Formats: sequence, C-alpha cells, structure tokens
Amino acid sequence: MNWKKIFKVSAVIIGSLVVVAGIFIGYVYYQYYGKFSANEEKYPQHIGYINPEKAILTENFELCDANLVGTYSSSQPKIYKGGKYAFRKYIQNNYTNDGYTDSGFLVFRFHINCNGETGNVVVSELNQDMQSISMNGDMVNQLLKLTVRNENWQVGYVSDEDGNTYNHYMYVLYKIENGELLEILP
Repeated sequence: MNWKKIFKVSAVIIGSLVVVAGIFIGYVYYQYYGKFSANEEKYPQHIGYINPEKAILTENFELCDANLVGTYSSSQPKIYKGGKYAFRKYIQNNYTNDGYTDSGFLVFRFHINCNGETGNVVVSELNQDMQSISMNGDMVNQLLKLTVRNENWQVGYVSDEDGNTYNHYMYVLYKIENGELLEILP
C-alpha cells in the first residue's frame, strides 16, 4: 500500500468538502443575515422610477404598464438604434456650441415606452464636484431635443414568446467642458 497516495487523495477529498461546506454556509448566511434590507418607507419606489409630476415631456406620454427593463444599468447597449456609436455620431454631428462656456455634467433620465416614444424626462445639471448648478438653457434644450428624439431608440429587443415589448428606463450623461462634449455615457 502506498500511504502517500492515500493521504493525498484523502486530503483532496477533505479539502473539497471543506470548500463546498464553506460556500454553502456563506450562501445560507448571506440569504438570512447578510442582505441589506431596503427601507421601503424612505425609498418606496423602484430603481428607474421617475415621478411624472416632477418630469418634463410628460404630455400625452404613457407607459404601457408599470414594468421597466434596464432599471439598474439602463437598457444600453441594445436600446440604441444602430448602436451607441451611431447615437454618439448623431449627437456630435448635430450639436453646435454656440459660444457656451458651461462645464460639468448634464444628465437626462427618461422612459421609453413599448411604442418607442420617449417621455418622463428628468434633467440634472451638475458641476465637476457633482453639485447642482444651472447651465445655459439653450445648450440644455439643444441636447435634450437631440437626445430624446424617438429615432434614436429601439424597442422590442427584449420580448417574450408572445412578442410583447416593454418599457425601458434610460439615462444619458454628457460630460461638458467649456460647452464642448467630452464624453457621452453610458
């Protein structure tokens, strides 16, 4: 009998059982003790919720139902019609800096309903320290019109067996320096 082989095989088996038991215990611990509970009184809405009373472009805009796709990292990259490259190229080709000197971040959060219509837009204007500011209204309106045009977005890339399409949550962040677009995220 080769005791070294028996010892090695036994050590591998015992080590594997310890690892599997550790994973199981970690999973059980996470399920019962490790998860952070959400304060539903303080945060009653889901991610991607936009209050229509505080949003713009809400007139004649309706979501098809209460469900949204893309609530954590938005619906990108598939939601861009022609891909993100086509969206970025469209914005860069159509945006004109008419002497704007603003710097910071301009964020548009909005919904795209199952018919491909955009609405419920929330605009956030931030400086480079992420504090609220007021940017040039003409620049904001120009980027808003370019961003939310229905031709930029496609729906139905996520559907069920019956061919149903869904509402989407989307955000676009522009990094701006002296009125020039440096980045378009996500």
